[in-house]
Amino acid sequence: MQSLPVLRIGNYVGPVLLLTAMAARVSGCAVCIGFPERTTADYLIEADCVVLACQRNDNRFQYAPRETLKGRFDGSDINLLVDSATRRVLQSDSHLHVVLVQNKPGGEWRSLGIAREEYLKVVRRILMFSASWNGSDGNMERIRFFLPLFGHKDRRIRELAYLELGRAPYSVIKQLGRVAPREYYAAMLEHREYLKWRSLAILLLAQSDDPTDKQRILDSFHAAHQFGLTTNLAAWTAAAIEVEGVTALRFIEEQYLCRADRTVEERRAVLVALSTLGAGGDADLQNRIIRSYRVLLARSPEFAPRVADDLRDWKRTDLRAELSSILHGTTKLDASGRRSIRSYLLEASTVGDLAVVDE
Repeated sequence: MQSLPVLRIGNYVGPVLLLTAMAARVSGCAVCIGFPERTTADYLIEADCVVLACQRNDNRFQYAPRETLKGRFDGSDINLLVDSATRRVLQSDSHLHVVLVQNKPGGEWRSLGIAREEYLKVVRRILMFSASWNGSDGNMERIRFFLPLFGHKDRRIRELAYLELGRAPYSVIKQLGRVAPREYYAAMLEHREYLKWRSLAILLLAQSDDPTDKQRILDSFHAAHQFGLTTNLAAWTAAAIEVEGVTALRFIEEQYLCRADRTVEERRAVLVALSTLGAGGDADLQNRIIRSYRVLLARSPEFAPRVADDLRDWKRTDLRAELSSILHGTTKLDASGRRSIRSYLLEASTVGDLAVVDE
């Protein structure tokens, strides 16, 4: 009988299944959307050609391919300049190369950085295993690949794994937060250069039992409210709910969902947090979040399509009367939004006596 692959993160050593069993066929965490649309792994997967390159013998400012890792080099000029910092590194060690990707034959080239030994190993493994990431279980396989690289000593590998795991389902992120050492993601919380990447680190921090961490989350959430901040607001909101539960939900209803002076962007960020936690599998929390959705619909009916999508996914019929009223009311909805509400009401009508809406 084949044993489960082992995952090592800090002091945690256990089967990968512990953190990925719930990831199959589940979309990534909506709170972390906002990371770069494409990571290094995406560029490698999407590339038509991947080569290891060094400086040309006759022109140190231009690249020459030395090994093709994927596809076939078409012989075209590599239209990238070897900058001075890269030249110095390449000249210091003849075994080093730069990973270059080309999107199509004759297309543009992009540098993915100098390929030191550990980084090159990861590049080769991505190219080897990424074919298995296209199937129905592809998301889970990709998560399994990057989990052991979380907190890697090499900065580029560490950042790549961090960004990739930002696409994991929230259930996986919660489990990761319970076993990952703080130092693996602390830089994301402290250094301003990572400000737009901070959502995942905030969600990981929310699993900490340290009172200092809990207070930091609440202070940051209330600061965002006080100053009308929206950067990482969804993450701080989700983290505050993890820390304070119903108390945080009441605050959100009073200060974000009921007040006319909160912006659409603030409400949207809060809704993302509610949606993410509501899909997390906790029935009591989901029930309470649906109550918050009722408050939201009463004050901001323009969010009805998003609420309808969530309730359909959760197989809940609680707000069908409210959503039907919005659909037939004066709220301006685009065609896509109206379809979302109709789809929910049609499904909800199969378990109740609500009249099916007109097309």
